[in-house]
Amino acid sequence: MADASQIYSQKKYLYRQDGLFIRFNDNDKELIIRSQNGQIDVQLRQKFQDVNLQQSDCLEFNAIYGIITLRQLNYLVVVVKAASISSIMNLPILQAEKFQFIPIEDKKINSKDAQYIAGLQEIFNTKTFYYSDQYDLTNSLQRYIENKGVRKPLSQFWVNSENSKPFRLCNPEQWIPIFISGLIAIKYFKLNEIDCQICLISRRDKRRMGRRFISRGADLDGNCSNFAETEQIFRYQSNYFSFLQSRGSMPFKWIQKPDLKWAPKAKILGDITTNTEIAQKHFSDQFQLGIQRHILVNLIDKKGTQNILGNYYNEIINRLKIDNLRYIWFDFHHECRGMKYQNLSKLINMMASDLKLEDQFNFDLKSGTSQLNIINVMTTQKCIIRTNCVDCLDRTNVVQSVIARHQLWNILQKLGIRRNTNLAMEPFPDKLEQIFRDIWTLNADTISLLYTGTGALKTDSTKKGKRTVLGAIEDGRRSIIRYFIGNFHDGGIQNNIDVLTNKIDLKKHQFNNRFFTGWHCLILIFASVQFGLWKFSGLALENQKMNQFLGIQKKQENNNEQLKMTIAQFVLVATGMFIIRTFILSKYKLFVREAKLNH
Repeated sequence: MADASQIYSQKKYLYRQDGLFIRFNDNDKELIIRSQNGQIDVQLRQKFQDVNLQQSDCLEFNAIYGIITLRQLNYLVVVVKAASISSIMNLPILQAEKFQFIPIEDKKINSKDAQYIAGLQEIFNTKTFYYSDQYDLTNSLQRYIENKGVRKPLSQFWVNSENSKPFRLCNPEQWIPIFISGLIAIKYFKLNEIDCQICLISRRDKRRMGRRFISRGADLDGNCSNFAETEQIFRYQSNYFSFLQSRGSMPFKWIQKPDLKWAPKAKILGDITTNTEIAQKHFSDQFQLGIQRHILVNLIDKKGTQNILGNYYNEIINRLKIDNLRYIWFDFHHECRGMKYQNLSKLINMMASDLKLEDQFNFDLKSGTSQLNIINVMTTQKCIIRTNCVDCLDRTNVVQSVIARHQLWNILQKLGIRRNTNLAMEPFPDKLEQIFRDIWTLNADTISLLYTGTGALKTDSTKKGKRTVLGAIEDGRRSIIRYFIGNFHDGGIQNNIDVLTNKIDLKKHQFNNRFFTGWHCLILIFASVQFGLWKFSGLALENQKMNQFLGIQKKQENNNEQLKMTIAQFVLVATGMFIIRTFILSKYKLFVREAKLNH
């Protein structure tokens, strides 16, 4: 990807005098940001003073993210390094690669704020923040066209909306782009000697953004954890096709708190009436986005705790009595057992009536233009598929890619490219197959990284078209990493997310990184076991029969005393390990950076 500064000539500068001054080289005005008694004051005025923009204290940057208030100071957050992803309808899209925190007050950053900044930078360093000065990334292509290209950002996907509020009286659309969190991947290829483009956009809902075991289910307003829209855009010449899907945790109150068990037990909160109202709010919110028919695909197991959750979800849907909701419970692990992912064709067949070519948004845009008043809309998407598993990650990623593959095949058939079979994972012709696998694998890894800290599981089925032994081994490795991150680190990461989304006011609340973490505890256990084994081996070597068996000639001295000492040591080690284990399981918050807010 190219450096954005090498492509776009508009330069942006920041310098300090009696406040922070921001200038764009093609704008005859400048912004002045000051902090007065802790309050942010942003003013817009005409440029009237020549400034040497090459001076050492002048910072050139790519974009303004907004203002973030930490414990001691207020900070202007800017993007100082960005990469050009490409464009949609000739409108440039950029990926923020590096952020910088600039104190609005002319003061040094103290150690407390430095800690919070480091935590926020961990989130920004994932490079999952995208923006455009011209295209509204919070809206699907269908909504964007319906809005005639007018900037009408959806607040749930606009991650820097709260950070932009201090600029609301200064024409913020001219100064601050709209950021989304998620993924944008754009690739080009030729089909029938025609230039084509495929684009994948995942936009995450910020309202219940969080980490795996800390953020589950829905809140009282119907906002679901790990909710995201994923849009696949395909362009053939000037013909555009857009297909939108969504994912999100089951829309009722349930929790699954980390307790050092491999799979913590899920628990439903509240009564069925309250949870039905929560689900009603969630789906009403989704209907407002324009698509009225929803297919709800539930991929969780029909056994154990997951069976309880699935039946509860089914009961809620039945109580809602909404004709435009269709509930499908497809037990992914049972149907695809033995790595038989071709059985996903059964699920596609269940939804066949809603997965036709005319069920995608399709329009024609004359080549080389972005004038929305001359487009010809052929079809609109009237049905959206909402997929979930427990995490809304691994099983969901596989199924969403299979659904997207099916819809892309519908387009290719219209273009005269015939399918040989009706298999769920039938490969595409030429380079399109590898491109499709790459972008959907990247999407799976990105959403998983933001929710669990690792890439997705089961990605070999997406990347290679089938389940493999090496893929299963890699899944085991990532699962172990998830276990440690989920139990020992997610509390602190959740706090950083809540600061970024303005849910924690650091003027009122603070959080610290505890020195004695779960990692220290595991090291202590490991050392105790090693010490016990060392003492046991020492005892064995002092035993006469063992010496005879090994052919060692050594005089036996004070063996009973040594045995008593070793037994005592074993008892002490075992007791210590039991106490530590009990302490973690019952009071694990002593060792884990817990989330400040109750999610």
